[in-house]
Amino acid sequence: MRKEKSMKHILLSLMLLFTLVFSIGKVSAEVITNYYGIEMTEAEYSTLEELGFTTNEIYYMNQETFEENRYLDATLLGSTTKYYKTVYPTYGNSYTVEVSEEEYNNHTNNHEPELRTTVVTNYKTMVSTISQNGSKYRFHVSVLWTNMPSTRSYDIIAIGYSNSNMYISSSVYFNYVYARSDGSYTTSTLYYNKKSLSTGGSAAYKVPDGDLSALSANLYYDVSKNTSNTITSIQSCGDYSHAITNIDVSNIANYNVGINGIALSTGLYGNYDAIPCALTTIGVSW
Repeated sequence: MRKEKSMKHILLSLMLLFTLVFSIGKVSAEVITNYYGIEMTEAEYSTLEELGFTTNEIYYMNQETFEENRYLDATLLGSTTKYYKTVYPTYGNSYTVEVSEEEYNNHTNNHEPELRTTVVTNYKTMVSTISQNGSKYRFHVSVLWTNMPSTRSYDIIAIGYSNSNMYISSSVYFNYVYARSDGSYTTSTLYYNKKSLSTGGSAAYKVPDGDLSALSANLYYDVSKNTSNTITSIQSCGDYSHAITNIDVSNIANYNVGINGIALSTGLYGNYDAIPCALTTIGVSW
């Protein structure tokens, strides 16, 4: 079910975009040290991977997130990866389309600054996973911009589901890390709207201004069941909406989350790009 080798190859390639790669940390057969000096064993590192954390997220993970997850009993059961390209035409509004892994990797491996006199593109990838976390299930979504969007307003990241026999039984966790072109890095959990609903969880955050070289955001939560009946299938839908115009902070709560991802209100529709969500489905006996 898993594509471990393919996913690890992609994520390790993406790390090059942050200029400081994981190998800069102290790596031995037993201990790995991340960007913030957090030492973790190979078993702890593996647990974080099983929970859906990407290589990039582990490298820039803060102490609190590490402590909350290092001892969990986790198994990665399903993963879906999507690739997107946002196009800024010389004339007209920008738009986002899903692209192939080959096109995405070609751009990542041969990235050069694009001239503003022609069509400009931004690429991003989204990974949605489902893991077993003890007696619960963990939904996780990661988004990585390989080059930064021109509009820096309030973006939304979310995971939706539709099974009424499940409910969010943990906090909705959100954080992001961005790399500036001067070589500095910042990890943040700052959000402007967070939702924990019967059909999913989400967070809205301000895309940082300035000369950035990359941006990564992730959101996750655990679900438990509220029925004595056996659940045989679980679906989650990781989604991301990028603001293509400047959004007033008072309006960013006007959306919903469900199995089809983010559903924008009439007031926000047209101010965000629309992308296919990353739907992950697993069979269970729960």
